[in-house]
Amino acid sequence: MSLPGDMGVRSNANRSHRRHRGASTAERAASPSFGIDEEQFARDISLMLQSGLSLMDSFKTLRERASAVAARPLDVLTVRLTQGESLSQAMEACGAFRPALLACVRASEVTGDMPDSLQRFAGNAARLRILRGRLISALLYPMLLVGVALLVVVFLLVYVVPRFALILETSGREMPLLSQLLIALGRALNAVPALAWLALAGLMLWGVVSVVQAARARRLESALTAIAARVPGVRDIVRAFGQSQFSRSGAMLVRSGVPVLKALAMCRDLLVPRDRVALQRALAVSTAGAPLAGSLFDHGLVDTLGLRVLRVAEQTGAVEVALERLADVHDQNLESTLERAGRLIEPLLMLGIGLVIGGIVVLMYLPIFQLAASL
Repeated sequence: MSLPGDMGVRSNANRSHRRHRGASTAERAASPSFGIDEEQFARDISLMLQSGLSLMDSFKTLRERASAVAARPLDVLTVRLTQGESLSQAMEACGAFRPALLACVRASEVTGDMPDSLQRFAGNAARLRILRGRLISALLYPMLLVGVALLVVVFLLVYVVPRFALILETSGREMPLLSQLLIALGRALNAVPALAWLALAGLMLWGVVSVVQAARARRLESALTAIAARVPGVRDIVRAFGQSQFSRSGAMLVRSGVPVLKALAMCRDLLVPRDRVALQRALAVSTAGAPLAGSLFDHGLVDTLGLRVLRVAEQTGAVEVALERLADVHDQNLESTLERAGRLIEPLLMLGIGLVIGGIVVLMYLPIFQLAASL
């Protein structure tokens, strides 16, 4: 498949890379990767450009409203723009933006529709954020439920069970085997030194801080995706979410003027690791001249529906429309799956938690019931 305009984009990227290598270490250090909300950044710049403000005035306005963290990369951007660099070159040297937004801006500098291109990026980012929020909400509630249940179980075993054992032992009656095992477990946990519990609490706190830092540095999502992609029952949901992001982001880049193969290659990291390898092979085959639809289908990246839709789109030249339709299909299937999973997982979790906590309570009170019956 031919790549119209690819040489021009590659030339711009090479010039930008040479500029970026010459950027000072201080400038790159002053721009943390988590300092800017890309969706809001694209939406604000698009709105101000459409209102007639110049690019420099738009950045000055953003700088006045920005927080201390976001102000530093904006300062770097403003300085580099005043030195004559293009917006894409300044953004790349800044180091605070992802490749998708960089490609969108770089392509819009060639086509001259930067406000519309940034607005499309913001709309795409908003849809992905909503879908990501639904996925996180569907996974977060069960995790919180299990976490709270675990704390309750630990409290019962460490604090309540040993005290009940003192009462039961004074009766002089033999306790059921399960009650004896429960009391032995409670005493073993109660005998753990307080320093060990403090160390465990410190370790958990360190884990929470590490997760927060990874989320701010944009490393958490990829790490969780890699882990979830190996969990049976969850990997299909994660894979569908990745394909939805991939299709919609690819459509956005193609609509902004990025060549098809280059746009799909730039969205590679949105897929799960297995699909990333398949995409690389499919793009290599398409670069050699094979149809894109057939290459993606042969490597398992689209189903029969995707094959036929993309095949027609290649003939009509509306690949971006086909990718958006495929993303809509993935979104609908993902929402249906999450809804069914939510209706199934919540009752199962409540049943499991009830059995565990209720079992502990019953095993503690069973000897008392037996004692009362003997009286």
